[in-house]
Amino acid sequence: MHKAFKEIGFIRLIKYFIFGLWELIFRILPYSPLRIFWLRLGGANIGKNCVIERIKFFNLDRTGLKGLIIGDDCYLGIDVLLDLADKITLNNQVTISPRSIILTHFSVGFNNHPLLKYYSKKVQPVIFQSGSALGVASIILPGITISKNSLVAAGAVVRKSVPANKMVAGVPAEIKKSLHEKKS
Repeated sequence: MHKAFKEIGFIRLIKYFIFGLWELIFRILPYSPLRIFWLRLGGANIGKNCVIERIKFFNLDRTGLKGLIIGDDCYLGIDVLLDLADKITLNNQVTISPRSIILTHFSVGFNNHPLLKYYSKKVQPVIFQSGSALGVASIILPGITISKNSLVAAGAVVRKSVPANKMVAGVPAEIKKSLHEKKS
């Protein structure tokens, strides 16, 4: 425990405790408007007409809820897991399907972990541009941008940013097709 306390630091430990209490209340809120109110009260920036199901957080002690920016007309499904070690930005009309994971950091462990010489720590924001959608149980790694009007298929693991108007699928995710607007 002493090693963890030393590595984390007193201030971050206090923030961890405060956000832990905040999250206890968040978990019992019965429907989306109350959850959105509580998120805004905690510092999140959330647009109009959003639906936020029972989502989960970790690393709230890093950016706090100020690291969560959600545009208008967004949907976050049940059991979505958000890592707020860095910022997560969802522009307008973004859909995050249930059980998806959005990671903003990677770390193998404490600062003296033997694998750090092979896998250095990484903390980078994740951005979803307008009109993008994330399928059920997908995983987005740190530093990724899901570009405008792109779709990540269910179960995909996204290791590289996704260009606009593309559908990606697989592990690791690869472009499977282009998405073009239908002409009337």
